Amino acid sequence: MSITCKIFLNIMSAWKLFQRRCYDILSYKYSLLVILVAFTCIFIGIIHFGEVWLAWSKEKYEAVFHSFNDNILGKSFQKKLCQHVPIDVVYTWVNGSDPHFLKSLQKHIPITDSNTVSSRFSDKDELRYSLRSLEMYAPWVRHVYIVTNGQIPSWLDMDNPRMTLVTHDDIFLDKSHLPTFSSPAIESHIHRIPGISDKFLYFNDDVMLGAEVWPEDFITQAGGQKVYLAWWVPDCSDICPWAWVGDGSCDPACNTTLCEFDGGDCNSTLLSTDSEPFEEENDYPYKYLQIIEDKNKSTTMIYDNSEVINNSAVVASVHTATITHRTLNSKNHSSSTSDIKKFSDIKEYYDNNKTIKLSDSNDLPDNILDNSNHTKLHIQFKRYLNDDIINLVQGNNTIKSNKFKYSDQWKHKKRQLDTYAESLLHVNKIYNINYGFDRRKVPAHMPHLIDKWIVNSMQRKFESDFIKTSSHKVRSPEDMQFAFSYFYFLMSENLYIPVGDIFDKFDTDKSGTWSDREIRTLLSRLYPLPLDYNLVVEFEDSIINCSKHLELKEDIKAPPGERYLDSTLPVVSKELISNCDWVASKIEAKFGECKRYKHEVIKAGKNEIFEMLTSNVSLTVQLLDEIRRDPKKFICLNDDMDPSRNSENEVVRALLNDFYRSLYPLKSTFELPPQFRNRFSYREELIEWRSNRAKTRNLLLLLIIMLFIITIYHLSYYHIRRIFRIRTLPTLLV
Repeated sequence: MSITCKIFLNIMSAWKLFQRRCYDILSYKYSLLVILVAFTCIFIGIIHFGEVWLAWSKEKYEAVFHSFNDNILGKSFQKKLCQHVPIDVVYTWVNGSDPHFLKSLQKHIPITDSNTVSSRFSDKDELRYSLRSLEMYAPWVRHVYIVTNGQIPSWLDMDNPRMTLVTHDDIFLDKSHLPTFSSPAIESHIHRIPGISDKFLYFNDDVMLGAEVWPEDFITQAGGQKVYLAWWVPDCSDICPWAWVGDGSCDPACNTTLCEFDGGDCNSTLLSTDSEPFEEENDYPYKYLQIIEDKNKSTTMIYDNSEVINNSAVVASVHTATITHRTLNSKNHSSSTSDIKKFSDIKEYYDNNKTIKLSDSNDLPDNILDNSNHTKLHIQFKRYLNDDIINLVQGNNTIKSNKFKYSDQWKHKKRQLDTYAESLLHVNKIYNINYGFDRRKVPAHMPHLIDKWIVNSMQRKFESDFIKTSSHKVRSPEDMQFAFSYFYFLMSENLYIPVGDIFDKFDTDKSGTWSDREIRTLLSRLYPLPLDYNLVVEFEDSIINCSKHLELKEDIKAPPGERYLDSTLPVVSKELISNCDWVASKIEAKFGECKRYKHEVIKAGKNEIFEMLTSNVSLTVQLLDEIRRDPKKFICLNDDMDPSRNSENEVVRALLNDFYRSLYPLKSTFELPPQFRNRFSYREELIEWRSNRAKTRNLLLLLIIMLFIITIYHLSYYHIRRIFRIRTLPTLLV
């Protein structure tokens, strides 16, 4: 009891002492001010903690915090958006009139390069108006990223929290590829932007929106990615459309390297038509001479070739020259080959159906026919032929009635294709090898919805090609054109489904077995309708036979009602179907392969406008008025003006600026007020200035805090000492 009393007395004494100290503090002049500051700090601390907690728990309570207002305007679009899918926008932009840019361009790229013309880099303020159109017609986008070489538009508000300026240094993995002036090289890295959404819209700066756009214009839950395709890929040559390649009929006009030897349609000979690459300066260094040994006739047939210089093709009719000097005997091959040492200069073309004659003027090395490998034999013969000759394989000369009838001597035509078209043909050739021959179209000029994980998969599969694209300083014929590569990868990739998954797909009641009804559904999709009774019996007999000969480990009992009264089928389990080879191969051949990515192909033209601006003022006025009358969802006006017509070009630029201002008159939140301009033209300068400003601000703040502490200390020095002094009881003198 005494201990409890002592504890209670100590607590009361401490409480009384605390009260006296509080009364002492309140008795001073500045005590109320100190208390007010203390309570203010506590209140601010609580509010700050609450904000941190809300930000931390935002993902968990996303429905509570209404994610539909996470966009560039901060407004809720819950009533208009079917579902919330974060989608960012990426722009690529360059100011071609910047002196530093022009100096760097001249330093790294020859001035004679056609891909460095001024129109490719000229800035006509398209980005400003494209951002305005984005706010007007697609305000639901979450964030905007602008990819530049470090340049800053003079009108851009760099403090906008919904905009981030990204430089090439931020996204390029190999910094040795920088600086670059190639848009395909930059595009191949935009999915690496830090913090970008899984799905994002890629805009060129000259692409505008002319009407309301929603995510359903690019992707739907049911149909998947929407792919807008416009015009066909350029033909492999002027006299061979892609429709003829790989169509099952040998077309001599297409039997060239450029046209990939008619997609294998002319491979009726004993030799492979795979071309061997050679180190040459031509754009298409795949040349060889086809040699066919006809053992029945004991002769060697040498076929004439077509000449290809860069993109021009000379297609010659197929003729043969019979070597009459020696006869090849298969029984005595070594002696026969040693005798064949002479033939004429095959570079000489025959005229008026005159056959090339073989003379004894040139000697072949003794070992040219020693190797029976046909591919190496081609290389050996190629060294003695004209470098510009490409083989035409003699095949089936049957030409479809709807194809043109060509003469024996093809006319020389030089193709004028720009670098963009050349890169399309380059990608088309790569995809023909990987996915088979197909007629492909070019994606429309519009914003493209990109999935960064699909881009990662594509670049892993074609790693060397994309590394090569990234290393190019300007556009190259060997670029992996980004949109074309992406969409045809998305449409061409297949997913292979095992038999077990196919079984689960048709096991709709999830019983682990197939009922007669489920088997009927399977057969209706496996065979053409109406179902042939014999096919049904054959399928069921195969299952019955497998059940008799297979020893199954699982003992699964079928639920009641799975079999019809006259059915003789056993319990059809997943194990039985997987081990029954005939049934498994049947369903695997039909259902074992599907498209990996859901997509829907849409013919472009209804919602897109793509026009080339020329120096013709009257035509430009007419074109812009037509767009004003009926603006589409996506508007792209490309620069194709003649650099030599400066006066007309200035008028066209003024007309274009007036057109943009008429469609998008309201300033966007991404723009500075009209009276302001960015002080710095490059992000590095801005970052350095911000760093120095932060250091100066922190130093000034530190000085102010120190001055405040010193002032408070001097004003309340004696009062503080009086509060915290130790009071002692006076001692009594006895």
